[in-house]
Amino acid sequence: MSDNAHHSPLDIFLGKTPKRARRHLLSLFFLTLAAIAVGVLLVRFLTGTDSPYYSAPVEVGNFVPLLAERGTIRGQKNITIKARLDGIVAAVPGPAKGKVSFGQVLARIDADPVRQSLEIARADVAAAQASLDAAQVSVRETASRLARFESVWRRSNKRVPSLNELETARADASRARQEEAAARARLDAARLRVKEGAGELKAAVVRAPIDGWVVARYVEQGRRVREGVPLFALSAGLEQLSITVPVAGNEVAELQPGARASVRLEDNPEEELSARLERIESGAGGRRAVFVIEHSAHRVTPGSAASLEIELPERSDVLLVPNSALEFAPEGSVGRDRDRIYLLSDDGEPRRVYVTKGGSDGRRTEIFAKGVEPGMQVITGWRDAPAQDGEPK
Repeated sequence: MSDNAHHSPLDIFLGKTPKRARRHLLSLFFLTLAAIAVGVLLVRFLTGTDSPYYSAPVEVGNFVPLLAERGTIRGQKNITIKARLDGIVAAVPGPAKGKVSFGQVLARIDADPVRQSLEIARADVAAAQASLDAAQVSVRETASRLARFESVWRRSNKRVPSLNELETARADASRARQEEAAARARLDAARLRVKEGAGELKAAVVRAPIDGWVVARYVEQGRRVREGVPLFALSAGLEQLSITVPVAGNEVAELQPGARASVRLEDNPEEELSARLERIESGAGGRRAVFVIEHSAHRVTPGSAASLEIELPERSDVLLVPNSALEFAPEGSVGRDRDRIYLLSDDGEPRRVYVTKGGSDGRRTEIFAKGVEPGMQVITGWRDAPAQDGEPK
């Protein structure tokens, strides 16, 4: 017979049972609690939660903000080739991207109007030359006639020829010299037009001015271009490649020469390259950071599109929320005029709080806001997306 058989239920309740019996009761008690907890969790798992929102706690801590921008790889020397005449692009044998050699034909512009103008200019040269020849003959004739008149006039003691005849001869000689000068000017102008036409005809064939890489091609066959319009962007100097990205004013203060960044090429995103900040440039479009790619070898070519991720200095004890919290908007809310988040109130309803965004590390964003404390639940999305108009909810 067991020890418990000698004790009444009252003894057991008052704890007068042996230690073994008490341990047995405690085990039963904890097993019952565990079963209740499992049951509650199972019910919650099967029935879900009543809240229609996903949420996450507001955190406080240290993080390294990242600045992400996109740009194009370039060499040390960059040249923009522009159209030197108006016309229609007849052919584009040059590559959209790739290596080119000095003198290689990149494009041809329809030069028929230029050829026609050149033929006219050459005809004008011939006509002007003929006019000059005639004017020179006239100069010689009038000069000879004037010389005879003046000789006779001196020998006859100014009696023959008459003064009127002498003055007419002088006027004819002067007029002949003026006509010769005008004919010579017309000939020079016609020759200049021929020279310009020949230059334009030569400019209709666009050639590479250097050995390098085509970074960008801005024209296609059949497109009409005007003088001064960019046609190609070329890059040379492959021993030092760089990437230039825009930076905002508040970010410039945190960037110092030598700052590190990672680079990923669009055509090979799995490979990560390193880069360092060389300088900050200022221009009409704002400030731009120039990063030099390190140890690129032959894996990178100018013209390649790439994304740049810059690590800014670490920040301590800042409020952080998931990036999705800044994108969430309750059903029926209007467009955003300011950055905001929605906290989950005690009654389960969203409460809007306007915030100022800081940096981001790609997952979390630093915020500045009054009334937001660590541990508060911020809404990050819908458990079930709200129905659109006309759809069943």
